[in-house]
Amino acid sequence: MSKIYKKMGPHDVGGENSIPIDLNDPEMTHWEKYANALRIVVSSKRIITLDELRYHTEKLGDAYFEIGYFERNCLSLHNICLNKNIYDQELFNEVKLKKVAEFDVPKIDLPDPKKIEHLHDGVPHSHEQSDFQEDETGEGPPDYYFDTLAIAEIMISKGLITKEDIAQKIDQFDNVFPNRGKTVVARAWSDQNFRKYLIEDAKSAISDIGIKLETFADVICMPQSPQTHHIVVCTLCSCYPRTLLGMPPSWYKSRSYRSRVVHEPRKVLAEFGTIVPKNKEIKVHDSNADMRYLILPPRPSNTDGWNEDQLSKIVERDYLVGVRLPD
Repeated sequence: MSKIYKKMGPHDVGGENSIPIDLNDPEMTHWEKYANALRIVVSSKRIITLDELRYHTEKLGDAYFEIGYFERNCLSLHNICLNKNIYDQELFNEVKLKKVAEFDVPKIDLPDPKKIEHLHDGVPHSHEQSDFQEDETGEGPPDYYFDTLAIAEIMISKGLITKEDIAQKIDQFDNVFPNRGKTVVARAWSDQNFRKYLIEDAKSAISDIGIKLETFADVICMPQSPQTHHIVVCTLCSCYPRTLLGMPPSWYKSRSYRSRVVHEPRKVLAEFGTIVPKNKEIKVHDSNADMRYLILPPRPSNTDGWNEDQLSKIVERDYLVGVRLPD
């Protein structure tokens, strides 16, 4: 990480020069999902606030630049819990050691296929090495996962949260939240009255079709038009309508996207394959803790007669952030 980044500060990135955006968006690991769910649960129950989390993240200093997104959140949450006397360091260390011990299981070598021969339907059968696979890749959970397990167990024991709270949030992020935005856009494409309502008062419109966003933040819908291209960023951290779109992609949280999109949006869009004509205005919308954005993409011209279910299947997350457009 360059000295310029450290000089600018962890959250002071708007307009900063940066490297090309890594468009790769790997699937979240279980420990990332768990850390995310824990953070969402404790913030939704007002055990901590987003402002507190952001403040303690900024206080990490150089460590901010040396650890990943979920590890930063976990460390900040731990420091908040210490400051609020939810637990002390001694109790935390004790519970964490128990969690680490639960993962201390023997490693068993995979069998040698040359030594295994048995009958299948009465016929001798042997195996190839590819027939034997590890249950998972890598070296197991990172250290911060044990931190999150310890934090969660202490909070559960104190009656602040439940195991079910965390499990429910993981399930919602996997199976519910990512589909909500698609449903909203499909309705707007099909119903002009709803489209108008969505643009005028998005949060109420979304609520009126039975989607409860479980967030205090407002939602603003910006429709793409022939005159203007809209795109969303959060220069401060990674504010994003998670209960409407699911988890933000890795590139949305990256420093390069957050810094560059505010001062060279055409170049950023081009990296996503979206070429905006020079005579078309680009508006960059900066999300924050109180206000999130939903970009309404244009309906593809070849979808006449499609129902909402068919339309929802062609809506992609990147359209709703504004980095890409439907073909």
